[in-house]
Amino acid sequence: MKVGFIQCALISAIFAIAGYLVFSSTGFNASLPVTVAVSLLVSGIVTPWLASLFSNSSSSSSVSSSKETATLYVGNLPYKANEEAVKEYFKNYIDVQSVRLMKDRRTGKRKGYGFIEVLTSDVDTAITKLNDKVFLERTLKVRAAKDKIAVE
Repeated sequence: MKVGFIQCALISAIFAIAGYLVFSSTGFNASLPVTVAVSLLVSGIVTPWLASLFSNSSSSSSVSSSKETATLYVGNLPYKANEEAVKEYFKNYIDVQSVRLMKDRRTGKRKGYGFIEVLTSDVDTAITKLNDKVFLERTLKVRAAKDKIAVE
């Protein structure tokens, strides 16, 4: 859960109104501007603290379920397939982070292969599940992507 600007503004307004009501109803003898200033000060302190509680609890839960990323080479892709179609197909088998389909620089046509970044702790199992699957009447070839070698 991510706390946004509107949520923080609402929390701050609620605490400011509650602070005003509390300070004005008690025996605190002060003028209206002082009461409003104190209630805004309290809401300004409490709101960021509450927001940090929400963001810390959500980030700790996402870290505990995080997995490693791996890049897979996917060959024999249909030329008519786009990134979104490939992503939707592979989502049925594995958590997909991103899809990059290679295109010819001169013509802009797809080359029939690409790379898929996936979230997984076991790349071999993912490859076994996906290799030789049929996608849009083409049998896919899935391998672990090789690292790019820098040419000097």
